[in-house]
Amino acid sequence: MGDPNKGLYYVPRNYSGRILNGYYSVELKRRLVDAINSYQTFEETGIAGIFYIAAWQSQEREIWYEYASQSFLELLDCRPSEIADVFRQGVIDRRVYKTLEADPGIYKQVQDRSELEEVREALREESKKEGTIEAVYKIATRGGRVVWVKDQANIEFHFRDRISLSLGMLTVVSKEMEAEDELKRHHDHLESMVLKRTSELTLLNKQLKQEIVERKLAEFKLKQSYNQLENNLDEMVRAMSLTVEERDPYTAGHQRRATELAVALAREMGLSDHQCKGLRMAGLIHDMGKIAIPAEILSKPGGLNNVEFQLIKRHPQVGFDILKQFDFPWAVDQIVLQHHERLNGSGYPHGLAGENILLEARILCIADVVETIESHRPYRPGLGIDEALHEISRNRGKLYDPNGVDACLHLFKAKNFQYS
Repeated sequence: MGDPNKGLYYVPRNYSGRILNGYYSVELKRRLVDAINSYQTFEETGIAGIFYIAAWQSQEREIWYEYASQSFLELLDCRPSEIADVFRQGVIDRRVYKTLEADPGIYKQVQDRSELEEVREALREESKKEGTIEAVYKIATRGGRVVWVKDQANIEFHFRDRISLSLGMLTVVSKEMEAEDELKRHHDHLESMVLKRTSELTLLNKQLKQEIVERKLAEFKLKQSYNQLENNLDEMVRAMSLTVEERDPYTAGHQRRATELAVALAREMGLSDHQCKGLRMAGLIHDMGKIAIPAEILSKPGGLNNVEFQLIKRHPQVGFDILKQFDFPWAVDQIVLQHHERLNGSGYPHGLAGENILLEARILCIADVVETIESHRPYRPGLGIDEALHEISRNRGKLYDPNGVDACLHLFKAKNFQYS
């Protein structure tokens, strides 16, 4: 028995769908015929679109096509009855870009969206959200071509017939998608490089922090070792100084007092703490070489003969020979060796002159002369500070460093220097 409503609508030529030949409502059939006629009219105008109308029932998972343009059949290289299977099998990638609200002028009803969720294999999973779907598919055709098509479709749900219609148009967008993929590859590559570099920098930062900790620990230990070394040197120098003074009781305190004045002169002249420290070490043992001189000569109450004086003149060299064996962080041995040299070359043991004499040795020379003149000796009483200052003033620039002499005069006359 034929369809009693068939005269109310026109069945398009070459129609191969199900709805127009099935038991569905007139409203659905009219809607389908109108849509097919519209698509055919669009195609006749030469619009570069690939039109289709897909359909499925809510209780079934099968999808079929009510209409497919000739360009769609040519793209998939198949018959109308094969479109659903060929299209589904040919899709190798799919990207949904947006879901828009449907045109309110299109009549459709959605009663139970959970029913639509059951049709996962349908062409449009997004039909559970009523509206316009825009997606892009990557399709491998039977002919071996790979094509990107942009799919824009309106989803209609006809409640009375339990039928969903997808009225869509495909557009070939291979160039655009290839460009997008290329851009994504660059983006992913850059992102990978950033992540890799960030990881490297994080590791490097961790290593640097560890190195800083280790370096600070090493510096702390080095400082402790250096302080310990200085303490040991102080003890050693103090022991040497006491040894010399034990052998020569008449000059007890001379090395200490000469050292105190020498360091005060060095500070007055602007020498660094490091230089002052070295000068102090040398000053405390500058007569170290006297341990090689017989005690009777050191304590002789009268004047010295030439042989005895020649023995006395050896003490800077003897002190140097002893001290050069120690690894001082200052030129202690050279300062001791040169503290009896004079600017004009008349000193001993090597007759050095001018700038060839270390500055610290020139300063110690002045302090040694001043302390010796003003203090008591076995062979004469102390001559006092005035006589000592007169001696260095008279020979300023000749025997003694002029800057050192000026600093010494300023210390005693302007600052009233006193030994502690």
